[in-house]
Amino acid sequence: MRDADLAKVREEFRKNLKESSDFSSYKKELKRLEENEYVKRYLELLELVDRDDKEPTVEELVSLAYQNANVSIRDEDSNHIMVYVGTYCKDTDMHHDNDSLTLNDSNASYKAYLDLETQQAYNIAMDKTEEFEREFLTLYLPIENKLDHHDYMSQYFELQTWFKKELMQTPQDMVIKKLQIIGKIRKSEDANSFDVSLFVRAYGDDYYLEKFGLSHKNREKVKRYKVEHPEFC
Repeated sequence: MRDADLAKVREEFRKNLKESSDFSSYKKELKRLEENEYVKRYLELLELVDRDDKEPTVEELVSLAYQNANVSIRDEDSNHIMVYVGTYCKDTDMHHDNDSLTLNDSNASYKAYLDLETQQAYNIAMDKTEEFEREFLTLYLPIENKLDHHDYMSQYFELQTWFKKELMQTPQDMVIKKLQIIGKIRKSEDANSFDVSLFVRAYGDDYYLEKFGLSHKNREKVKRYKVEHPEFC
């Protein structure tokens, strides 16, 4: 073998020898680290958590709880909280999907309601709605576009999500009382007897009472009142 070639081989051997020595050193260091409690916990967490995973929201955890518990709420177990989702005129061809939303129409056929817990739909003839609403707690949520079915459904599902989340940490009767308060606030709005100062003093720190109980106009009044009277916030 030429001296130059032998020198090359020896150089490669020295590299390999160093890498082997480093490898042995790394293994010893790994063994020491693996005996450290913090490192052990770190390795355990790596098995449990994907770094790219996002922490689930409370709403997602609530939804997962309902799915895993496999709970189906029967009509007889419902609290029968009704959410108004529009007044309709029947389609002349009798296709319910084509029934149209209306406002203050003397030809209106029925009001539609959804049970907050079961999503059971109730289409109640106009001459029967007062009796229906006396029997059940009924909520008229603040809808900006009362001729858009999607707005009603969006508010319905948002209220349902809030209701389920509240039930995870608050007694059921107390959550229902909150819904009753929302109903009373909505009625005061309809009767033009809404008292902004009274609302702020009683419920000014409750975002959801504002969201589901107040029209956009009155939410703006509440916002201004809080700025002008910070002592009540």
